[in-house]
Amino acid sequence: MKISPKDIDSLIKRPKESFLAYLLHGPDSGLIDERASTLAHVFSPNLEDPFSISRLTGKEIQTDPALLADALNSIALMDTLKVVLLNGTSNELGSAVKANIKYLNLDCRLIITARQSTTKHSLITLCDKHPQIASIACYPDDDINLRRFVRNNLSEHGINISNELIVYISEKLSTDRAINRSEIGKLALYAATTKSIKQQEIDVLLGDNSSQLIDQLVNAVFDGKTKKLGFLLEKTKSEDLQPIIIIRYFQSYLKILISVGAGKKSGLSTAAAIGNLRPPIYFKRKEAVIRHSGVCTVGWCLALLKRLMLLEKQCKRGTNPNPFSLIGQSLLGIAISLSRQRF
Repeated sequence: MKISPKDIDSLIKRPKESFLAYLLHGPDSGLIDERASTLAHVFSPNLEDPFSISRLTGKEIQTDPALLADALNSIALMDTLKVVLLNGTSNELGSAVKANIKYLNLDCRLIITARQSTTKHSLITLCDKHPQIASIACYPDDDINLRRFVRNNLSEHGINISNELIVYISEKLSTDRAINRSEIGKLALYAATTKSIKQQEIDVLLGDNSSQLIDQLVNAVFDGKTKKLGFLLEKTKSEDLQPIIIIRYFQSYLKILISVGAGKKSGLSTAAAIGNLRPPIYFKRKEAVIRHSGVCTVGWCLALLKRLMLLEKQCKRGTNPNPFSLIGQSLLGIAISLSRQRF
C-alpha cells in the first residue's frame, strides 16, 4: 500500500500490525537508511542479535532466491519477532521479492531498502498495491522541512539560533538526510559548550574549502607532520580563518578522542566507541579518529584540552602577541610531541 507523505513519520514510529513488510525507496539514500533503522529498532531492540535479525543483500537473493523464503519462515528465539533486513537495488530485489511475497507472516517483519528505484519499477508498483506491504517513498526535504530538521536537531543539543541562521544553514545542506545529519552534528559538537554559533563559524564548519582545510590541519598536527603544518597554518591565515574558530575546532576534536578513549577503557572496541559518539562524526573522519585514538591517551588529551582553553583566553586578550603566532607555536609543539610519540 502506498503511504501518504503526511502519514509516513507516524507509521515509522508506530507501525501498524496489518503491515508485514515495508519497502523504503526513492532518491534520498540517507533517509531510506534512517527510516529503515527506526523501523527495525521498533521491532527489535538489538539489531546485532543473529537469532532475531536476518540480513540479506540483493546480490545474494539474485543468486539464490530461496534464501529470502528461508529467512521469512525461520523462527526467532525467546518468542521475539523475526526481522528480515533486505538491501539492494530495485533490479536485484524485484524478482525475488515477487517470488517470495507469499511467505509473509505474522511472526516476521520484512524491511526492504531499495536503491536506484523509480516509481515505475515493477518492485515499487507491486508493493504500492499489496495490502500487507507499506510502500514508503523517501524524497529529500523541501525548504520548510529542511529548516525544521535543522532547528529540531540543534534544539536537541540545547542550541537555539535565529531564524536567519536556520535558513542560512539549510541553504548549505545537501539533498541527502545522512549527510545533513552529520553536518548538523558538526555544528552541535562545535557549539556544545557555548550553545551558540555565528555565521562565520558556520562558514568554516560547513563550507567545503574551509572545513577541509581545518581537517587537514588537524590531521597534520595529530599525525605529527611538522613540515606540512607550516604550509597549512599560512593557508588558514590567508583565508582569514579566525584563531578562535581554529582553537575550538581542535577542542571539539579532542573531546571526540577523549570519548573514544573512555569507551575503549570500558571494554568497547574502537569501532563501537566511535559508534556511540553523540552527535555522530562525519563518516569521512572515522579513519582519522581510529588512527589518532590509537596513539593519544585520554590523560594526554585532557591535559591538551586544558592547554587549548588557556590558549583561547590568551587569544581573546588582544593582538600582542599575535594570536596566529600563539596558535602556530602551540600546534607545532603538539605535532613535534606526537611525532616523537612522547605522551
